[in-house]
Amino acid sequence: MAVQNFRYAIQKILQAPRRPRSGLRVVAVWCVIVLAFPACRLPPGGLQPSLSNLTLEQLGDSLGAVGDTSWLRAALNHHSRSEPLLAGLIALRLGELGADSDFSEALGRFRSATKKHPSRAEAWYGLGKAQANRAHWEMRNPLRLGSRVGLGGLERAAGYYARALASDPRFVPAALAFANLELALLDTARLKQARDIIRRTMEAAPDPASELLLAWGRIERSAGTPAVAVTAFTRYLASGHNRALGLLELARTRLALGEAAGETPYYEGAALDEPEAIAEYRADLDVIAPDSILAEFDRVTGQSRAAFLHRFWTDRDHFELRSEGERLREHYRRLLYARAHFALTVSRRFYGRLDAYRSGNTEVDDRGVIYIRQGEPAERLRPFVFGIMPNESWRYLRAEGDLLFHFSSGYDRNGGGDLYDYRLVQSVLDLRGADDAPRDQLILSRQSLSPVYSRMLNWGAYGSAKERARERNIGTASIAVGTTTDSHELQFRQRLGAVADLIAVGQSPRGGLGHLVFGISAPGTVWRRGPVGVEYPVRVRLVALDRHDRAVATLDTSLVVRLAKPLTHSEYVVGRVELPLPPGRWTYRAVLEQGDSGGVILPRDTVLVAHTGASTLSLSDVALGSPGRAVRWTTDVGDTVLLAPSALFRERSPLEIYYEVRGATPGTGYRHEIAVLRSIGSRSAERQPLVSLGFEEVAGGRIIRSRRVVRLDQLKRGSYIVEVRVTGPDGKVQARRRLIRLIRGQELGAGS
Repeated sequence: MAVQNFRYAIQKILQAPRRPRSGLRVVAVWCVIVLAFPACRLPPGGLQPSLSNLTLEQLGDSLGAVGDTSWLRAALNHHSRSEPLLAGLIALRLGELGADSDFSEALGRFRSATKKHPSRAEAWYGLGKAQANRAHWEMRNPLRLGSRVGLGGLERAAGYYARALASDPRFVPAALAFANLELALLDTARLKQARDIIRRTMEAAPDPASELLLAWGRIERSAGTPAVAVTAFTRYLASGHNRALGLLELARTRLALGEAAGETPYYEGAALDEPEAIAEYRADLDVIAPDSILAEFDRVTGQSRAAFLHRFWTDRDHFELRSEGERLREHYRRLLYARAHFALTVSRRFYGRLDAYRSGNTEVDDRGVIYIRQGEPAERLRPFVFGIMPNESWRYLRAEGDLLFHFSSGYDRNGGGDLYDYRLVQSVLDLRGADDAPRDQLILSRQSLSPVYSRMLNWGAYGSAKERARERNIGTASIAVGTTTDSHELQFRQRLGAVADLIAVGQSPRGGLGHLVFGISAPGTVWRRGPVGVEYPVRVRLVALDRHDRAVATLDTSLVVRLAKPLTHSEYVVGRVELPLPPGRWTYRAVLEQGDSGGVILPRDTVLVAHTGASTLSLSDVALGSPGRAVRWTTDVGDTVLLAPSALFRERSPLEIYYEVRGATPGTGYRHEIAVLRSIGSRSAERQPLVSLGFEEVAGGRIIRSRRVVRLDQLKRGSYIVEVRVTGPDGKVQARRRLIRLIRGQELGAGS
């Protein structure tokens, strides 16, 4: 019916005299519009009507229901000169239907409208729409070459929208189109000016539409004023338009500001099954989550979706040994920063066969990809070397090995893209233009990142070639890790030297008991005077993880190691904390902190917790210690056991060994064998023992608690493996190993 009414209205216009007086012509147009759209009424100012904002939008929407191009073409020809604004709307529809694919006719009609009515906001708004459609056509056209195809047209369209708002700041359609287009351009240099224009619209509109509040908030946040964006999104929420989207936008902004208050709206909005908002949640997750996580996100709904997201972010908090909510807040801070500093202001990305990484991201360049996943680098270089395209190198400090990234803009015969598109390369020698640059200056500019660059520069031909290959391997491995994982690893201004072991021996209400025994090297530590002697405060964070990196147990505690006097340069602060653990094999991560700025993240390791109360034999970890140089642990039956880190045993000192055998049959004899073997690798040893001890022991109950002392008088400094083997009456053997290192004699500061 709407289409029939519209056709009838246009036919009336076509039948009107060709050159009526202008006032009568406008009245005629208004009459036929009212015939076509009963909801439209004359403005309350008498018979001086024009195409109002509301009417223009309604007319454009109704044209969307017309698909007869021949009929539209006839209407266009009839109104090309007399009503260029109406002709422009008809031409826009023809372009949408493919009858004018490059929107050249719409551009021409609206240009005529702006000349005829230069103060009419509608004319400039229509010209902006036509120009934006033309730009999108250029982007789709494969015959147009370049990496910024269509962006100039979009910038001109934004200028036309701004001209419309200059004519009428209350013209909401232009304000919405302008804000959304400026956001899509990703040009941070333009956003502040765009924000000021939208603010004038907000001042001119005492009761703005909800869509305008949403656009205003997004512009404010992207332009660097997130506090104002919070106000905009709060007003948008109060409008009741799209609660889920409003909650997400408010959460995004508060979280980016580091506010814990953003967590509640984030999870509340995730529980609402609103398609537009859920798509936005997924897009925020997509930049770091693997396909398996996204597939699971797609399967859950309602409160289950909120619970899924909470578990996703909390698992990362536990893995990074942080408080709950930190990783979520950091994620949105990174998103906001990356979009402001690493925006991809190109419309196309071309890749060569030698490009090291192909992100496919259309919003940020490769610097942004790494920043969103890995955060702020510990060191960031932007050196100038003659002949080299603009480039950067980043280094991240990681417990398992530092990451090193090189980014280059521009292109050469090996690949690359645009000057506005920084891309990852495997080696500093792959930077665009490196083949034509002074190699010694190029390598010298990266010396602070790694010792490998000094060796590349100063070693002989063979050594330099070997180091070049090593540097490339580091870059390749860093790209593989950096683009597939995400991290929020703790950072410390003062990096402490430390060693530690998680030893699973003893029993807890959860089944097993883990002891993190650590030693912190004295340099860099802080101490205070105590009632007697001195005190070394230490904070310990510890998490045990399953194979999915989900926490099975966590600990965040502080202890004080009390000593008679401050440690010397070569001594260690030794301490112990307990963590109840369920039976099984777990990986663990730990952090030791001292003072306000000192700390160290220990490399990830594994621990095996023996089953308790099992019908079959199970052997605990091997606890090792030396009298006077270890911390003490009292077992559940009151025995005192010495525990020390594996790397801190003194040369030629006696070694006290303790372990537990569970699942024994009372009254049955078991064969015990203890051996010390020379280590030939981190997990292997020579089979001929340097020290050995064997004995038979009859079980007095279900648990055998065994303590022995082994003399190491004949062993020199170095690495060794202590092996314990227990054989049951059925001939089955339970065995455990522990790697230890004997060091030069020194006193250790041990605390309980």
